[in-house]
Amino acid sequence: MKRPPGSLAGLWSWYYLNMWKIFRMINAKRVRDYYEEFPQAVPTGSKFPVLELATTHGEVFRTAGLKGTKHFVLLTGAIS
Repeated sequence: MKRPPGSLAGLWSWYYLNMWKIFRMINAKRVRDYYEEFPQAVPTGSKFPVLELATTHGEVFRTAGLKGTKHFVLLTGAIS
């Protein structure tokens, strides 16, 4: 089947992905164990660490300057 136009919220990918293989991978013991350990690694309500981060433009960003603000979003990713 040809890929339908548009993203369809990512649902078109089920046309070429193996749904059962992904289901088995998600429910694998090692994956479940990883996610069961995660809440202990970063407890709910813990304070965000003070970090100095470099932007893609070379500027230095300090999270300490955000203290007292209500919300902020920190987005990370790989640039390749």
